[in-house]
Amino acid sequence: MLALACAVGVAGAARAQDAAPADSVAADSTGTTVAQRDIMDVLKEHVLHKEIKTEATFDRGLKWALLPSFSYNEVYGLALGASLSGAGQRSTGTERYSNVSLSGNYSTTGQLQLQTRGDVFSSGGNYLLKADLRYLDTKRSTWGLGPYEGDQVEYPMSFALTRFYTTVYRRVAGPVFIGIGYHLDQFDNIEDERALAGEETPFTAYSGGSPGKTTASGFSVNLLGDTRDNLVNATRGYYLSWNFRNFQEAWGSDDTWQEMWAEMRVYPHVPARSDNVLAFWLYAWMTFGDAPYLNLPSNGWDTYGRAARGYLQGRIRGSDQVYLEAEYRFQLTDDGLFGGVAYFSLTATTEVETRAFGPSDPAGGVGLRIKFNKVSATNLIIDYGWGQQGSQNVFLGMTETF
Repeated sequence: MLALACAVGVAGAARAQDAAPADSVAADSTGTTVAQRDIMDVLKEHVLHKEIKTEATFDRGLKWALLPSFSYNEVYGLALGASLSGAGQRSTGTERYSNVSLSGNYSTTGQLQLQTRGDVFSSGGNYLLKADLRYLDTKRSTWGLGPYEGDQVEYPMSFALTRFYTTVYRRVAGPVFIGIGYHLDQFDNIEDERALAGEETPFTAYSGGSPGKTTASGFSVNLLGDTRDNLVNATRGYYLSWNFRNFQEAWGSDDTWQEMWAEMRVYPHVPARSDNVLAFWLYAWMTFGDAPYLNLPSNGWDTYGRAARGYLQGRIRGSDQVYLEAEYRFQLTDDGLFGGVAYFSLTATTEVETRAFGPSDPAGGVGLRIKFNKVSATNLIIDYGWGQQGSQNVFLGMTETF
């Protein structure tokens, strides 16, 4: 019912090509071609009984869509808002597809989220601009540092985050790019509720007090290799990323420290000749020096907030973190309208005292996929994940996890 309600809400909106066009037909297990369907087709056939204009094309071939949006996470509740997304090839028709998304929402728990993310290629495809801009006025609990422990105490916190991440890449060979970036995280109005009540908390113990504001400002060097066929729902190719960020007091940071992020994603088909994908995601996130507490590696604080879905966001935090996930993606119907996933992950995090990695935290889950846009292969995703000692989480959103 939730998916149908969302579909009815967007019946009159334009749909955008968020990545390379997908085939409108596919072969079933017998080799017979089957026309692919999405939510708009269901609305046309069973609700509106008429053709729907689904695309709006503007300058340089980009296609845009203004849609209502919703998501659910146990950290912030149900969030309702709107998103403006644009995608397409900007000029020659030979470069990679650019993708830009501007979104805003307000949750049932009174939290505001404004975000802009994008991968924009230049005409000809030799330059790439990646951006991650956010403003969050939010409440996010922490549970201290180190691997997951069932008896860890929850420490409610609230803050306003202003994030400005932007990186400019230059192609050096084939799908390989090098880049330079600037990264700013400013946490304002930090309130540690239990510290305000007079308790010592992990935040105050780590920070040497209870700062109401922290700033991290620095530059990065970057290496990228990307051959994915679709930015929102990859079915082949690979994604390799490495960046090293240097935060300096001279550039506005509270302290001097460094951060390294290395990531790999691959998408083999299993069985080899099927449409089913066994996707793998591996990243290492490490800090050097005195990173601010809220900047420390933490599950669910990757760019799209998807890692370790069996745990609440921020449940596992430490100075270094390594993450591995395998997700099996398969179709439930030959027309592509419904699909499913099953996934398993391991999160390894450093201990507080030794900075050595402690026991890995396993998580797993299952999910339903409903085709929202067959042209871009964008899915509505509904996931249920679980972790250790009764930890569980429900996640709703758009685009695949990775």
